[in-house]
Amino acid sequence: MIVYVAVLAVAGAVYVCGDFLDVDMSIWSQCKQSNVIMQMLMVLLTLGLVPLSLRLFRFQRVHRSLQAHPAQSLLRWGVLRLSMLGFLLIANTSLYYLYGFEPAYGYLAVMTLLTMPFVLPTKSRCAAETES
Repeated sequence: MIVYVAVLAVAGAVYVCGDFLDVDMSIWSQCKQSNVIMQMLMVLLTLGLVPLSLRLFRFQRVHRSLQAHPAQSLLRWGVLRLSMLGFLLIANTSLYYLYGFEPAYGYLAVMTLLTMPFVLPTKSRCAAETES
């Protein structure tokens, strides 16, 4: 839960700095070629890591680990899930402002933000996702 709150706090701080304070964060707005490359990279990362984080508990290795040591494994794999999505959220939110309000990064950040509540590591979710 601490990881979840920390990621939301960092993304919220980037949002406040970019929208409400007089901080000009659009330092890369003139770099069109790097914008295209970064957009392609972030789209591929987001489209790869979001389904991976949603289906992580279905993989055999993770499934066996959760059944053998539920408390330790839930902590480890739950933090990994949230960290993957947290990285995407913070990166996409930051890039949205760094490239001068580029909408693609905003859409990716919103998609990641909407996914995060579905991977909060709770014991009931762990039990539901590891049932055979």
